[in-house]
Amino acid sequence: MQEKTLIGFGMVPYPRIVPALFLKNYEAYAVKDTADLDVLRSHAKIFCLEEKFPKAAAKIHAASYLLGNYAFHAFLKSRHYPFRLLLHRTTAPIVKKLEDLKIDWIGNKPETFQDILLKADFHALLKKLNLPCLASTRISKEEFSKNTFLQVSQQCQPPFIAQRVYSETGLEQNPFFIKEEDDWENMRLALSLDQNFTEVQLSPLSKGLSLAMVGCVTHQGVLTSSLQLQFVDVPEILYDKPPLGILLGYDLGFCQWDTKIETTAQKITEQVGKFLSAKGFLGVFGINFLYNQQTNEIFAQECIPQFPEDVHIYSLAVMGKTRVPPMDFFHLLAHLGIKENFDFSAVNSALKERLPVSHIFLLQEGVQEMKLQLRTGVYSFNPEKQALTFQREGAFTWELKNSSEFLMIDSMPRLGKPVIDNVPSLFKLIFPGSIGESSSQVQPDKAMLLSTLSKALYKT
Repeated sequence: MQEKTLIGFGMVPYPRIVPALFLKNYEAYAVKDTADLDVLRSHAKIFCLEEKFPKAAAKIHAASYLLGNYAFHAFLKSRHYPFRLLLHRTTAPIVKKLEDLKIDWIGNKPETFQDILLKADFHALLKKLNLPCLASTRISKEEFSKNTFLQVSQQCQPPFIAQRVYSETGLEQNPFFIKEEDDWENMRLALSLDQNFTEVQLSPLSKGLSLAMVGCVTHQGVLTSSLQLQFVDVPEILYDKPPLGILLGYDLGFCQWDTKIETTAQKITEQVGKFLSAKGFLGVFGINFLYNQQTNEIFAQECIPQFPEDVHIYSLAVMGKTRVPPMDFFHLLAHLGIKENFDFSAVNSALKERLPVSHIFLLQEGVQEMKLQLRTGVYSFNPEKQALTFQREGAFTWELKNSSEFLMIDSMPRLGKPVIDNVPSLFKLIFPGSIGESSSQVQPDKAMLLSTLSKALYKT
């Protein structure tokens, strides 16, 4: 694992920090100069494009564009030792560029997960495996332009979610919520300006808890995490905005379901992992679920056959609370072909421990520039006075001294700097305990904190 320097790269540094905590030969490369750098550089060697080439950094709106950036190429050429790039997400164009540049890299080739990248394909696999799911429908761009709301409603009963599909990047993240004909016509108008999408995917909009599970394909089998609550459309985060359907964070300690539900989710994740393994897929992936509390049923909704969003915080929680390495460690073992004979059963059991950690992000939508004087680190909040107090620098939950403290980190913009305009997250709040009451509701004191911060960000 230490044979070559491993370089993780992304827009911001925090999601790439985990390997630095167990590898000596790891470096991180970030596009944006965020406040996170001030505390993370004591834990990892981090290079930042915006610090040296701000104009070049301003033009990069996704980490994949770094592969075509002259400054990043110069950085790679300056490496004195052999290196590998660590990719969390891949597409066919990215892989081609890496191969053209003859750069050694770690990640999965798109052909290993292409069969289930879209919900409709994933649901077809679940049916084939006789696993529970909620069906979705795909219609071509040509059909979409011709079909009326009435015709589409016969294929997918309203309310439903509609998402564009792009041939190179797959499914778009921001969905359209379709309840009536006006919603459909408004979407058609919006999509008439887009010539690049190839299909539209329709999925039923069902009520319940949004949940997720992380899996990892290893040579000994598929490791799985505990079932985790997802935060979606929390009102205090939206701050008078309509529901966006965007994943806002996770509660790793929340659990309002029985063992049967946990076991079913684990079975689905393992079966999907075995399917991916047969295709040549290695390492970390995720499954998103919907849990219907009234019927006590769980359905798989989609597969994330790459590093899921915010899996780094789960990994950090594992490192802080258990005696086993995080999923990232086993991901690297798999990709490097290291067939370590570890105690699979003990590791798998430890990774399912319910962890007292929650995190949720504040939306950047409506905020053009960081005007609040905030620092990355440990804070406390007084609900009665609605007062936020900076306690000290910090980056990880094991640095919190009590349950009233929490972290603010992960892409936090510097004072007076523009926010990153192509991602939903402004920065995250990380708590040492469970804060959720449902997927769309947090505990009252945390709701007040989120509301106070959101109001301050939008009013300044």
